[in-house]
Amino acid sequence: RLSRPLTLEGDCIPPEDPVVTLSPETCEYFSIDPKSASSSIDDDESLEQKYPPALRALLSGARGSLKRGRLGPHPLANLECHILEVDSELASSDASFVGAMRAAAANAVTTLLESLVNEGRMVVLEPKMNVEISVPTGKVGDVLSDLTGRRGMVDDVAMAEEGGGGDHVKSMVRAEVPLIEILGYANSLRSLTGGEGAFSAEYKGHAPQDGL
Repeated sequence: RLSRPLTLEGDCIPPEDPVVTLSPETCEYFSIDPKSASSSIDDDESLEQKYPPALRALLSGARGSLKRGRLGPHPLANLECHILEVDSELASSDASFVGAMRAAAANAVTTLLESLVNEGRMVVLEPKMNVEISVPTGKVGDVLSDLTGRRGMVDDVAMAEEGGGGDHVKSMVRAEVPLIEILGYANSLRSLTGGEGAFSAEYKGHAPQDGL
């Protein structure tokens, strides 16, 4: 069984490596204590060295398939693979038993991943940044238009109070923008604001890629 965290559209979440978990029935099949079962794909390998060779092969097959994304050359993230049950017509003493466990797990996970793609339940995530832009009030409109072209979502515009200074009075724009869209943004901002604009950016999280 494969599952991923449920998030609201537009939510930003940190990417986490896929994990593989074992059901009590799977642990019983391999005669191991469920409480001692390793769950994470990156857990200490010393614990798994105590597992039967067939279980290590099963985990290896599942994890190998979880490293390969299905929507381009991107690693998988925020996905849990829960092994519910294991059954085999081969005896554990059979010479091909270990290899069969690895191949069966890899095939099962690959098939489930393809079903997630076909059901539209797999998406490409991209890093999003919280951006604060100090901009001359007279150039706010230009900056907002530029952010829209960069797939940015404007959260707030704090316009400077009217008074002396004219167009050179600074206002503050806060927005969420994909990281790839603000590469080289400093040069663009200087061009838009006559060299008077400045910005800072902070990583917010990963969210589904959109607008491409």
